[in-house]
Parts: sequence; C-alpha cells; structure tokens
Amino acid sequence: MTGLVGISYKSADLEIRERFAFSKEEIATFTEQLLKTEKIQGVVVISTCNRTEIYYHAPQNHNGDALEEIFHVLSAQKNYTKILKPYFYIKTNDQAVLHLFKVVSGIDSLIVGEDQIIGQVKEAFQFAKEIKSTDKILNRLFAKALETGKKVRTQTEISRGSASASSAAVNLCHQRFPDLSNQNVMLVGAGQTGQLVLNSLRKSTFKSLHIANRTYAKAEELSQLHGGKSIALTEVDNYLADSDIIFIATDSPEPLMKLEAVKKALKNRTRVQIQLFFDLSVPRNIEEKIGKLEGIELFTIDDLTKIVKSTNHKRLKEISAAMEIISRAKNLFVSWKNEQELVPTILKIKENFQLLNKTEMDEFKKIHSIKEDKLLAEYSNHITEKFARVFIKNLKELSKAADKKDFIAMAEEFFEL
Repeated sequence: MTGLVGISYKSADLEIRERFAFSKEEIATFTEQLLKTEKIQGVVVISTCNRTEIYYHAPQNHNGDALEEIFHVLSAQKNYTKILKPYFYIKTNDQAVLHLFKVVSGIDSLIVGEDQIIGQVKEAFQFAKEIKSTDKILNRLFAKALETGKKVRTQTEISRGSASASSAAVNLCHQRFPDLSNQNVMLVGAGQTGQLVLNSLRKSTFKSLHIANRTYAKAEELSQLHGGKSIALTEVDNYLADSDIIFIATDSPEPLMKLEAVKKALKNRTRVQIQLFFDLSVPRNIEEKIGKLEGIELFTIDDLTKIVKSTNHKRLKEISAAMEIISRAKNLFVSWKNEQELVPTILKIKENFQLLNKTEMDEFKKIHSIKEDKLLAEYSNHITEKFARVFIKNLKELSKAADKKDFIAMAEEFFEL
C-alpha cells in the first residue's frame, strides 16, 4: 500500500503551509518516529515553498493505521489538529503514484513546467536514502518518477520559457532599477533557491554582491563563482544600510530579518532610493511589518508566484502530451508494484503445490507398493512445477483487473493458503 499525505498551494495559503514546512533535521526526527512502528515501512518527505508531501509505503491492508500514525506524529511535532484537516489531501496507490509523477514533471506546480521541483524531489529522495527511511517500493517509485520528469521535459515543450519565483524576483529588480550596475545586492541563503537567484542574475552586472550562509564555506564558494564577497550570517545586519536589493532564501524556522535591525539600517542609509526585499523562504524569514516601512518594498513567495502565474497559459497546451508519458510510466510502475505484492502469495502457492505433490506421491507409492523411483519423482516434480507456473501466470493476469486487497484474500482462500 503506497500513499501520501500532503498540503500545497492548492489547498492552503502561505500562513498555513509554513506551519508544516520541514527542515532536514525535522524530517529525520519525523521519519524516525514513523518507522518505529510496523505500521509504515518507508517514508519520503518533500518540503518546498509550495508544498509539504509525505509519501509512505505500508503493509497491505494497513493504510488506516499508517494514516493514523502520520497524523499522530504531525500533531506531536507540528501541532496538527483536526481543525486543519480540510487543508490536507490524501491519496493512495495508483492516485498517489500519478500525483508524484505529475509533481516531478511540473504539471502540479503553480508555474506549470517549472524546473526547480525536479531538483527538490531528487534532493528529498537522496536525503531519505541517507537516513535509511526508504524501502524497495519507494526507491523504485521515486527513481521512476525522476526518470519520467526528465522525459516530460525533453519530449515536450512544457518547460519552454518557464518561470520561477526567483526569476520573477529578478525581473522585478530590473523593473524597479533598469540599470542594476549601480545597485548593491545581498543574498542570504546559499541553498538551491539562492543559487537559482544567482543563476537568474548571471547576465546582470551590479555594483556589489554579498552572500551570507549558515555554512560559510558554501557562501565563499558561490561568491567566488559569481564574483561576490562572502560574509558571515552574523554580519548581515551590518550590510543592510548599503544594500539596495536583499534576497533571503533559507530554511530557518523563524525570521532572520528583524524589524528593529531594518529600522536602524534605514536611519544609516545614505542612498535616496527604495530598498527591495524578497522573502523566498517558507516559513517566512522577513518580519511582515518590515514591508510597511517607508522606502521599502517587500515581496513574499506568494506575491512572486502570483506575478508569474500568467506564464502558465502557453505551457498548459503541453499538458496532454506530458500526461501520455506520465500515464504510461504510471501503468508500468503499478504493474511492477502489483507483482511485488503478489510475491508472498506466489511463494505460498509454490509451497502448497510442493507439499501436495509430496503427500500424494507418498500415498501413491504406498498404495501401489512402489519403492523409491527416480524417474517417477522427476516426473512428479516436473508436472507440479508446470501446473504451478500456469496458475501463477493466470494469477498475475487476473490480478491486473481486480481489487488487489480482495483478490489476494480470495486467492489465498482458494488455494487454502
């Protein structure tokens, strides 16, 4: 049984979503708690600006127990209550597989065809493998999902001219300051989103670029690559007064940019022009009241995604072609998974046939007073294996058109397993 519990921009606004954003440390704790029981066999958590999705694999017929456990741990770690249930969606088996393939392909994104999500899913999957929270089924599922996402992007034009929140932020910079060469830029956060900002800025020149990050070595690496200067996270406030454009993209659970620090910087500011603040973080990393200060424009992730939403229209035409690729990939994975779930039943059938063969052979030799006969034994084993193969082949075919849960139970009852 595969499934997912999720919350996204489609089901909840930023204020609700940010409450269920996960850092890597939180993901490790969350999955460890889930895997302590036998209700769940594997977990992969995807946490981005626009969604948090918990993919899981549970023993057959235990989906209710798995869901109960997931919401129980969410309650303990993220203060989930039943009042928030309408903001969440639950999908199982084929629908969960289809949803993941659509997510990785960019079809479920706010900006259809955006490229960032495939990297985010890959990173989430790799981290799950690092902390050993996946299993055989989830490993195959995510490998096929990433493979499908690449096919959709190379075999359709769904990503053509695609925009992201980071590129929208840079476009706004050009609108406010047509000549960026006279602007001082500061980036706080050197993760994937921060790097996307730098990639969007790579064709622009600016007066100065300062990059801060929790891991200083990463800030230093990006500074050298983009011709900037690395600074410690504790030095950010000291550079606020001189910065004209500030991007913040971290996974800090609380705001890094404080109102008092910005007020102080404004008093020390010598340049007579607005300051642009871009909060690309979930949870938000810039205190909301900062956007109300005179001389400052603040844009959150939701503000930016609204701006680029209009770019969806052209790519919507490519969805049907993308869905053909996704549908084929989904059917192949589901067929494989169904066969995996039949394995225990198949092994029982083989054991049952072998036991029946031995019992009947012993009885036959006893009735006919036949001693050990090698040829007779070989023929008996041959015909047993042949019948077993026929039954198993037909079992696989019939299972494709049947409800898996009921079919396995029926098969086990039929073969007295």
